[in-house]
Amino acid sequence: MTSNDPDQDRPATEPRVFVDAEETRWEVREVRSHELPERLAKLLGDKDRRRSGWLVFESSTGEKRRLSPFPPDWTTVTAFELERWCMRAVRVPPAPSRRRED
Repeated sequence: MTSNDPDQDRPATEPRVFVDAEETRWEVREVRSHELPERLAKLLGDKDRRRSGWLVFESSTGEKRRLSPFPPDWTTVTAFELERWCMRAVRVPPAPSRRRED
């Protein structure tokens, strides 16, 4: 899949980990638009906010959240800021339900 994304050649970032105020461990990683499977990219269309990528927050309890759009400097912000973004992120239902919603 060809992309005009200037970050396409940027090395993949390592996931970040933080523990929130409730003592839940979260792992945060970036999903880039050029990494989307072709089928998902077509489903999203050109105007969907997720076309530019998103952050995935996955908790140690199995909860998953998605934040889009997100600041490009997310790898350097504090754990406190990541927690704030996590609180604003949209909860992602388990895969079968998610596929129906997307």
